[in-house]
Amino acid sequence: MNSRSIGKLVSINQRGIVAEMYEALGNYVNTMDGPRFVGEVGSYVSIYDIGRTIVGEITSVEEKSMLTSKQMSKPNSNRLLNINLIGEIISNQFFFGVSKMPLIFSEVNIISKKDLTAMLEVSNEEEVVNETEHLTKAKLLPIGSSVIFPDYSVRVNIDRFYGFHFAVFGNTGAGKSNTVATILQRIFSKTNYSARGAKFVIIDSNGEYAQAFSQVSIVNPQVQSKFLIASENSAQTNRLEIPVWALTADDWAILLHATEKTQVPILKRAIDLARCFFDPDNHDDDVKNHILASTILGIINSSDTSASKSDKVKGILTTFQTNEINLDAQITKSSNLRHAVTMNYGSFTDEENTIKFVQAFIKNDIAESIPASKTVTYTMQQFLEAVQFATFYEGSISSQRIQEYTSTLITRLQALTDGIQGKILMKTGFDTIESYVSNLLDEHQIVNIDISLLDDSSAEVVTKVLAKLLLDYLKRMDNKADMPINFIIEEAHRFVRNESTYGVLGYNIFERIAKEGRKFGLLMGISSQRPSELSKTVVSQCSNFIIHRVQNPDDLQYIARMVPYINQAMIDRLTYLQTGHALVFGTAINLPTLTKFEQASPKPDSDNAKISEKWYIE
Repeated sequence: MNSRSIGKLVSINQRGIVAEMYEALGNYVNTMDGPRFVGEVGSYVSIYDIGRTIVGEITSVEEKSMLTSKQMSKPNSNRLLNINLIGEIISNQFFFGVSKMPLIFSEVNIISKKDLTAMLEVSNEEEVVNETEHLTKAKLLPIGSSVIFPDYSVRVNIDRFYGFHFAVFGNTGAGKSNTVATILQRIFSKTNYSARGAKFVIIDSNGEYAQAFSQVSIVNPQVQSKFLIASENSAQTNRLEIPVWALTADDWAILLHATEKTQVPILKRAIDLARCFFDPDNHDDDVKNHILASTILGIINSSDTSASKSDKVKGILTTFQTNEINLDAQITKSSNLRHAVTMNYGSFTDEENTIKFVQAFIKNDIAESIPASKTVTYTMQQFLEAVQFATFYEGSISSQRIQEYTSTLITRLQALTDGIQGKILMKTGFDTIESYVSNLLDEHQIVNIDISLLDDSSAEVVTKVLAKLLLDYLKRMDNKADMPINFIIEEAHRFVRNESTYGVLGYNIFERIAKEGRKFGLLMGISSQRPSELSKTVVSQCSNFIIHRVQNPDDLQYIARMVPYINQAMIDRLTYLQTGHALVFGTAINLPTLTKFEQASPKPDSDNAKISEKWYIE
């Protein structure tokens, strides 16, 4: 028996192993590495075997009673340790999982400092780049300290953590925001070979991270941060602007609560019409003339009053026109279109010639295909006009009742245009996605986007549109994954939902990023207090997890089903973790580790309301 030996195995099965501690042992023993507690739940033990060292975690301690023959006598007892095998060390390298079970009666030892170093991967934190100038490049990132072994910091492999999707879960107040702030602040604290190539875009749902990253440039002048806010104050210099022309029919459907059968087709048609009529390079008027002629004929043949027909035709031709069809176009030698559709004694001045004029532009064999890949810029007001035009055009080729079905849609769009969304969704000064995203990122390593002033539907659209713009931007780069972007979403359950329907385009952008984004360098980080409401596809694609205190039974069971590397003992432990403590596990760390995260400095603006101070005032 060596100085680390504390017992021997007495039971072995597939669910775990049981060791009986030696009788003479107290609560701690002296080893070459110093005093060590014996039988502490959550601590590690080692079992030496030929060519390997098996590592296990103590999950519980029980009493083994040894009653004497005398009745009612005080029992003597030994301690039984229930141990969960988690991995093995071969040639000083730790491997998760055990190739074969140990033998019965094998000795159980307190883990040595050497083995603990291999397990926690605390050596070789930095790689020497230039010995003369003492330049080093970071390989491992310290994110906190081990709760069981306070002398050891918990480090994650930078490539395997930030090069894959990760998730941070926990109840409100458990420390998620502090954790996200801490793991980002640690990245940029290194001034020697700084992380100048990093790009973090943060969706700040509660407006709490601007404070946390306000000192980044002071700590490290090589790092720059940008703070944008979704605000209706046009005088605000850091106001977020989203190109309205980048929104898809899916995005508009979310914003306007559109019904799929009647209103979504109008939105799709409006986008096509906007691309057709607002493209300055589109000089082919055959399609435009056909659409205008069909719409005017539909209005004339409708059951509306003549005054209403006149107003609609004039309204359309004020915004949408061609060289052939416009209000000043001559339809007879003595009359133009404006005069022909003007009211005269309750009817059009010249309805007959108006019909003959526009009928000449109807082309039954014309293809109304507008290239979807063509980027055309337009304003929010122009899109509103395109939607109104689309309702008239659809009415001319299908049902005239389409205007009834879309009246609420146009009302909502008008309200959207007049509200805060109309101040965010703009034409912007950019004419391509590439130029917009390049300006958004610029030379900044952190781009924090505060959307706390937006309602849920608007915030969802902003988040989805930004995610899609970033993915499209990276997919068009010459070298794949040449500029990795980490897209961090706070309160992710509001956006990355577990939806059974994916809208008119048939896909969910976050699930697409989860499955394809890594190839192009778009990596997601999701933070949520309700993991059970998140998309199962997105969670299943996360490779690393930081889980704070979780008490909701639905969330616990969801984590147990969806998250790899986790067992029931870990799930049970999540319910009583202290604030700031979390279980860290995944591909970036050798084994699941209970970690204490230090207070971020500066800390995020996420403190609870101080009720006693606000209630009781002098």
